[in-house]
Amino acid sequence: MIKSAAIVKTKALAPWKELRLQKRKLKKSQAIERKATKQVRPSPIGKRIRVEVPEIIEQPQDNSPPTRAEMLQQAEAIGLKVDNRWSDARLVKHIEELQWATQNDNS
Repeated sequence: MIKSAAIVKTKALAPWKELRLQKRKLKKSQAIERKATKQVRPSPIGKRIRVEVPEIIEQPQDNSPPTRAEMLQQAEAIGLKVDNRWSDARLVKHIEELQWATQNDNS
């Protein structure tokens, strides 16, 4: 036998279950109230602000590290004996040390 969907509860709930049910109903009603009175504020992220950027004129800049041939010429000019097994970093370090030493000796 199939019973209808509208079943009337005749059994009394335990006191703790009754309290839990009341709290759930209260929370649901409070949530509904909050949604009804919620103030919608537009997100600042969604706003598009147009900023004018000044035109940038590109100037050729030589920020690249010197090539090995340039470093060898520089080392020869300042009188540094270069070992061919030196890496570029070591070569740069020795050139800078020698240039720094000569600048301080002249002062």
